[in-house]
Amino acid sequence: MTCPLEIKIGNLTFRNNVFGASGCFGHAYELANYTDLSRIGAITPKTSTFEPRTGNLPPRIWEVPCATLTSIGLQGPGIDGDLAMHLPKIKEVLRPDQFFYSLAAYTIEDYLAAANKLAALVRPGEIAALEVNCACPNVKLGGGSFSKVPHELEKLISVLVKELPFPIIGKINTNSDNYCDAAKACEAGGAIAIYTSNTPIGMAIDIKKRRPALGNIKGPINGHANLPVGIAKTWDIYNAVKISIIGSGGITCTDDALQYIMAGATAVGIGSATFVEPNTAVLVIDGLEAYCRENGIMNISELIGCAHHFK
Repeated sequence: MTCPLEIKIGNLTFRNNVFGASGCFGHAYELANYTDLSRIGAITPKTSTFEPRTGNLPPRIWEVPCATLTSIGLQGPGIDGDLAMHLPKIKEVLRPDQFFYSLAAYTIEDYLAAANKLAALVRPGEIAALEVNCACPNVKLGGGSFSKVPHELEKLISVLVKELPFPIIGKINTNSDNYCDAAKACEAGGAIAIYTSNTPIGMAIDIKKRRPALGNIKGPINGHANLPVGIAKTWDIYNAVKISIIGSGGITCTDDALQYIMAGATAVGIGSATFVEPNTAVLVIDGLEAYCRENGIMNISELIGCAHHFK
């Protein structure tokens, strides 16, 4: 009998539709002692960048009501360091069918160069897909800037699809008014799915120091406060494209995940809730399975986009 949460994205099959979002799951192996990673449908470890990056000025995290402001800036040792230090440990805790590798760079040429370094060490089938991070709003070039210019985003995705042996997932931010055009660009470029990063930009003032709370002044809002934003953006993207949507932003429980799915998400990404409860993704999986049993749902795909058919 098919698992009620089993889904297909492109030609890939996943045991369930609850994923771990990049940036909030570390390099995956750090969470292995706190939750059962094998239960999670797919996990994206921290994004690798083409070159080493020191990240943004501190402070980088600031609590606000029902959320946090963050401004990390994709700090890391670069693709060479990540492949040497982290890839072997990640492969110890993630199955190939649940492993998304995330890359970011400043230019199309650097995205491709970094991806080729990955392809030199990882054969097709050893990861499920390459997640192209065009979502991070904390960088001045590359990353999220591609989401603002759909024709450049389409060019980036199409180059990677043509040159690489891995399925490509385009991760976009939805901060610009043309986020549906960005989603269409991923689809036109040949991506198998769109991963949304619903993190609007915000700001806080440290009233004791009388200055901006973040070293970068502004940063994305992460947490439950984003839930209505993410659901609305997922709703719109579902009407704009035919490929699968992996919706994220503010999901803390089963009810939150169901709203995303009914708005049109094939899968959901659990992010900052993991910092509060490392087992959140597994709890959401259990909750979705219970919902399917209690409501006679044979497969979770029956619920994808169902709210669009209201009378």
